[in-house]
Formats: sequence, structure tokens, C-alpha cells
Amino acid sequence: MNIIRCTVLYLAFVGIGLLESLGTNAEAEGLRTVAVSSNVAPDSGDIFSSFGLPVLNDHGQTAFPGTLAGPGVDPSNDLGLWSEGTGTLGLVARESSAAPGTSANFSSLSDPVLNNAGQIAFLGGLAGLGVDPNNDRGIWSEGGGPIALVAREGDAAPDTTVIFSRIALPPVFNNSGQTAFHGQLSGIDVDHGNDRGIWSEGSGSLTLVVRDGNAAPGTGAIFSGSEFPVLNGLGKIAFRGILSGTGVISNNNSGIWYGSDGSLVLVVREGEVAPGTNASFSGFGLPVVNNASQTAFLGNLLGTEVDSNNDSGVWSGGSGSIILIAREGSVAPGVDGNFASFSDPVMNGAGQVLFRATLEGEQVSASNNHGIWSEGNGSLALLARSGHPASGTSATFSSFEDPIINAMGQAAFLGYLTGLGVGSNNNSGIWAQNSSGVLTLIVREGDLLDIDNGLGTDFRQISELGFVGGSGNEDGRASGFNDLGQVAFRARFTDGSSGIFVSDLVAIPEPSSSLLLCIAVVGLLFRCTKNRTFF
Repeated sequence: MNIIRCTVLYLAFVGIGLLESLGTNAEAEGLRTVAVSSNVAPDSGDIFSSFGLPVLNDHGQTAFPGTLAGPGVDPSNDLGLWSEGTGTLGLVARESSAAPGTSANFSSLSDPVLNNAGQIAFLGGLAGLGVDPNNDRGIWSEGGGPIALVAREGDAAPDTTVIFSRIALPPVFNNSGQTAFHGQLSGIDVDHGNDRGIWSEGSGSLTLVVRDGNAAPGTGAIFSGSEFPVLNGLGKIAFRGILSGTGVISNNNSGIWYGSDGSLVLVVREGEVAPGTNASFSGFGLPVVNNASQTAFLGNLLGTEVDSNNDSGVWSGGSGSIILIAREGSVAPGVDGNFASFSDPVMNGAGQVLFRATLEGEQVSASNNHGIWSEGNGSLALLARSGHPASGTSATFSSFEDPIINAMGQAAFLGYLTGLGVGSNNNSGIWAQNSSGVLTLIVREGDLLDIDNGLGTDFRQISELGFVGGSGNEDGRASGFNDLGQVAFRARFTDGSSGIFVSDLVAIPEPSSSLLLCIAVVGLLFRCTKNRTFF
């Protein structure tokens, strides 16, 4: 009797769990409409007319630029930034509105970066009394609470005796609300040898991390240039730097550094032996970084056995030490060809890398010489290739935009199509891997999209898609694909309207009540089995 009772309970609870699991999966495959043109734009009194590209955090919240239409709207005030960081969609900044920390108004707004705290950071332009070309840009952030000025052209540059003369690029922004950015300087004793630097809030306040003319740690030389930084959750930056000084020649005049003010460490330098080869580094792409202080980068090579067919590769510190991931001239996994060139890689929190590459070989042609490779499955593997079938379509891939890899090892990208029936109105789409690593079509140009949050009464045909790629989600850069597997994208429609959407099609749901119920059932079954007597 005890055995029968336990079996009945087990089957009943498993049945309930399966039903709940089916419900959860159905919900995870939904599409959420965030904003649509012609709808009222929150906190503005006007309506949305169009959108920039959305970014996404791990809570499924979005932020995006939007343009407005309505009475009193003109080119001086038609652009704003909206965010769901507070839990509901709200206006963060708008052209012609007061720019905090100044007596001027915003005149332009860059695409934002959104962190997991729901805060954004962005580059803004200024207009108004006292504004001129020497002080008309700055960086703002919600990292300390309400939106505040981080740095402005014309203001004193921390840890120098001079001022910012140019801040041209948007900042990177981490989950602790810290920014980092590249700036230029002007003032007494400033020249081309010391007029650039990188500043970061990683130490708790805005601090100079590196400046041209300062000593370059680990080299005995000085910095003569620094590139756009990336920023991890620890407040540490990574960047490519250029060197000058005694002993510096064209074969050793660049490197990659990691750290913060007072703790910069040389990761790798030109002239050093490149791991996995018998050659030396001769140059680098822009590095990436994660919260485990691991870096990955594209490198160039120089040596007696190096030629134009094998002079670059991708290296990663994801294993704890820098190792070669792929090299020009080596066999590319999953294809009948060799690597011919690489894009800068991205890397996730697990140290897995993802990159685009071109191919060469007897079986390679212009129609199949481009692909994406990922370590998301534990070893380097082909994810997608031009000339190969594109999942969810009857077409083939023709090319790809910069991809993203999230903490779960899932990749996502915007890709282009070719083949029978493919035209300018249906030749792009967004793909992402599901929890099993299967590449899945999220949305495609030409599709009918249900924009009324599942009511099924408003379908519009997609004419263009936009997606933010090129991140590993721990490098401080904007991302349209979060660590849950949600995808944020912009869609424009054939009727001239547009919208911002979030797809859960390949999302990995958090543990639900059904999972907890199944765990409880296993425990109950174990108790029943343990207590029963067979003899």
C-alpha cells in the first residue's frame, strides 16, 4: 500500500510539474512590446516618431534613444533617452532640457549604456549661454542616483593641472555605476606628447588612470597614446597603449594594460613571444575584459616563419593564462578551410570567446568565406557560416554583424541572407542560441510581428531590424542580448511605423515553482523508497 501511495503521489506531482513547465516555456517564448511610434512618449507630452537601437540589462529592462513628434517639437528638442531602469518606461534626458551640473541645455544625446542597476550613462552635447566649441560636450550618468555630470569639456581634468578639451566618444559603464572614458587635454605645457588620457570612476571618484607622457608600467618607456578603454565590474579597465622612449622601436611600441589608477599591469607587449607560436607579437586590436580580470585580444605576428598567410590570431586569458585560440593559416573548426583574418573578439564572464573570421582554401569562395566561431560549448566551434543554411529560413547566410556572447555561453548576432526568394525586404534577421546551443531565428525582415503584446490584433510587416552587438556583457559596453538570453531589437515596418521589442524566445528562465516542486517530489519518493519493505 505504501508503494502504491508513493507511486500515485509521484505521478501526480510530476504531471503537475510538466504542465507548469509547459506553461513556463510558452511564456518564455513571448515577445514584449516596449514602445511603438505614434504612442505617447512617457514624461514628454508628445508621441514617438522613431527609435534608435535599444540596449538591455539582466532584468529585461531596456533603454533607447527616441525621436518625437507633436506641437512645439522641432529639430532642437525632438530627441530623448528613455529607460525602464526604474521599473517603468521613463524619460531620462531630452534635447533642450536642462543638462544637470551645467547652466546649459542638452543639444544632442548619444546612444546610452544600461547597467543591471537600471542606470544609464551617455555622451551629451550642450547649447546655451556661455557654450562654445570648447565646452559643448560632456558625459552624464545615473551611477550615483539621479542623472549627474561626470565630466565636461572645459572643466578641470582630475589629477592634472589642465582642462578637458575634447570628449568625443560615449563612456563605458559597469554594474557598479562607474564610468570610464577617453579624453583630450589643453592648457599650459600640454602638447602632442601629453594631451590624451583615460579617466575612470573605478576607485570611487573620477581619477586619471593613464596619460600620454606618463610612465608605462612594465616597460621602462612612456605612453604616447591610449585607445578607447573597456571596464569590468571590479572597476578595472583594459586598453591598448602606444609607447615611446629609450629602447622603443616599431616592433615593440604597443601593448595592452589592465588595472586602475596606481595598479596598472602590462598584460602583453609587442616584441614578446606570442603563446602558442614561435613568433613575436607585432601589434594588437582592442582588448576586452571580464569580471574575472581575464582579457582577450586580436594580435599580429612577426618572425622568420611568419608571412601574410599566418600573421594574426586571437588570444585569450580565459584559462587563467594567455593562450592562442585561433591563428591565421590554421584549420578552422567545422569547415574545409583555414582562417584568413579575424575581427576583435568578445569574451563572457566564463572566459569564453566569440569572434568573426574570414576563410581561405580550395573549397572557399566569396560566397562562403565568412563565419562566426564560439567557445560557448566548451571548445572552439563554428556557430554560423556564409553559404550555410540559416536556421528558420530556406535561405543561406551571406554575412554577419558583430556578435555577443552572454554568461551562459549563448551567442546572438544580426545576420544577412541570400538565396532564392531573398530580396532587400527580407534579407536580414537576428539569431541567438537556445539553452542547448541550437541557433534559433528570433525575427526576420519581412515577418509579420504582433506588436500588441500577444493580443493578436495588430500585426505589422518588418522592413528593417536593428540590434546592438559586440559585447561579452562584462566589458562595460552596450548590449542587446542579456545573460538570461533575452534579445532587444528595433523593428521598422512597411507602414512607416517602428518599435522597440524584447524577445524571450531563447531565454533561460530562472528556477520556477515547477522546478522546486519536482525537487520536492524527488525527496518524497526517496523517503518512500527508503521506508518500504520488499521482503
